[in-house]
Amino acid sequence: MTTEAPSKITAAPTPTSRLRTGRRRTSALSLKSLTKKVEVVEIIPETEIDRNTLPKTAFSEGKLVNLWSEYAQQLIKRGDKSLASIIMASKPTLVDFHVHYSLPNQMMGDQLEKLRPRLLKYLRDSLNNFSIDLTIKIEITEVKKFVYTPKEKYDKLRELNPTLDLLRKLFALDI
Repeated sequence: MTTEAPSKITAAPTPTSRLRTGRRRTSALSLKSLTKKVEVVEIIPETEIDRNTLPKTAFSEGKLVNLWSEYAQQLIKRGDKSLASIIMASKPTLVDFHVHYSLPNQMMGDQLEKLRPRLLKYLRDSLNNFSIDLTIKIEITEVKKFVYTPKEKYDKLRELNPTLDLLRKLFALDI
């Protein structure tokens, strides 16, 4: 009968032993975490890529619109419903690889500016055209004024038909 040496048995690491790394994690809600985020942003250098040497495959405006809506669906799946609604607020137009997109207010434009690098990367990679650029135009529309009082209603009707004032005076009508 041969005797074998017992094999060395290692114990599985306990959950508490995995947590003890020697350094304490910074809470995401602390002021210290804000400075760490700023440091991380400053460390990542932005590399300027010469887009003239990259491919410029032709594509149609319809294909751009389809990819635009697909990106909005991806944002919805990721949970960014507000950004998806900004993307779907209007339809992009294409002029010589230049995407024009109009929004109704400045706040939506600011949100889209933050999303712009990721959106452009997605479009450039999907369309295999790295000369695509995005222009965001803010079209501030005038707020429609509603008429509520009888005086406001009369003034509005008088703007549409000036002879209404003549009828009011002829028949001695009140407003």
